[in-house]
Amino acid sequence: MSAFKEVLDVGSLSDHEIGHIEFVLASPAYLDHFAPYLTRMRDSLNSALLDPSQARKDQLPDDFVRGGIVMIDGLLTLFRKLIDETRIERMARVQTERTPEQTYQHMRETGKAQHSGQTAQPAEPTPAGYNADEDF
Repeated sequence: MSAFKEVLDVGSLSDHEIGHIEFVLASPAYLDHFAPYLTRMRDSLNSALLDPSQARKDQLPDDFVRGGIVMIDGLLTLFRKLIDETRIERMARVQTERTPEQTYQHMRETGKAQHSGQTAQPAEPTPAGYNADEDF
């Protein structure tokens, strides 16, 4: 999978298409069930390949088993790459298209910034006779 862009160039996809890929690959159905199923299937084929008996070779030829292992590894790698690429592409696009006001609003919503009229804690009263200009 050295030339991933030859298989699928995520940069050429629209936001809608990237959203579809992210929806499928980030869903609990893929993460909790399908990916572990593929991993178990690959492990099962690896175990079968270790069995040198003729009965196993008659039922599952070595080339079939090896091809299955390579195919499953390729799918798992492709899916991981797609997840990584779609996240990176979308984050980069969002960062370049976001206005400063939208960035500030997002920071406020996530608690990383507060409106200048708000304070995290109530201000303590200044002691009587305190002059900030005299403070070193």
